[in-house]
Amino acid sequence: MKTLGLLAAGVLISAATFAQTTTTPSTATPTTRTPAEQGQMKDMRQDIRAYDNEKADAKAAINKGDFAAAKTDIAAAKTDRTDIKADAATLKSEGVEHPVALADKQVKTIDKKEIKTTETNLTDAKKAEQADVKSGNITGAQAEQKDIKADRKDLKADIREARRDGVKHPAHRRK
Repeated sequence: MKTLGLLAAGVLISAATFAQTTTTPSTATPTTRTPAEQGQMKDMRQDIRAYDNEKADAKAAINKGDFAAAKTDIAAAKTDRTDIKADAATLKSEGVEHPVALADKQVKTIDKKEIKTTETNLTDAKKAEQADVKSGNITGAQAEQKDIKADRKDLKADIREARRDGVKHPAHRRK
């Protein structure tokens, strides 16, 4: 009887505790943006890409020993950085939370999508080449080999660009 009473008291206390907790409203950013915000985000993404490219060019120039070119690249990177800060300030005033991080994330997802499309083009070209070889179409297979070579070159360029933009592992090698 005593345990039944304690059990009932425990259930009542836990029910009272759960009744007092409130759910927090989600603070998710709105998915729809105004055209002005979309344009400013696009401008910020372009500025971020330009900033990353200028930094990489400056680093390459320093490694080559061309300090004059490195100095101009660093100056261009600084102007890109001020453009990014100005765009971020205007987007924050319009209510966009963390615009630089959001734009950087968008740049990375765009890079990953480009790599995936290039990879699918490469696999499609390989399959087409194999089909041409099986059917005995030598000229078609040679044309597909040229496409494969071009797609590999595009894939390398996309990976290089993605690494400049901060994607750590842009393409996982499959064997």
